[in-house]
Amino acid sequence: MALEACHNTPQEGINAAFMRNHRGEVCIAFSDPVYVRADSILVDRSHQSIHVIIHENSFFVSQVSDVMMNAFETNEHALLTAMRADGSLIELTAPIERGAA
Repeated sequence: MALEACHNTPQEGINAAFMRNHRGEVCIAFSDPVYVRADSILVDRSHQSIHVIIHENSFFVSQVSDVMMNAFETNEHALLTAMRADGSLIELTAPIERGAA
């Protein structure tokens, strides 16, 4: 499993870790469960960046490596996960869109 952790300040992006399993599927583990309810994930190859789309608004998550960018480009959906305040895990999927942010 490949893992990239991104610990951004609020001005830089959203705290998240990016993973890819042995089948090449991608997962984003967010520190805030709000982002797990994203309508879609936007992949911007020109800036190597990942954004979440929530209610037609784009939120920058992070820039990623070439390896992780390739994983996003070869998948149709991403698994989104986070811990709720009560300690339970929330897991949802969102479609991956390609384009400019």
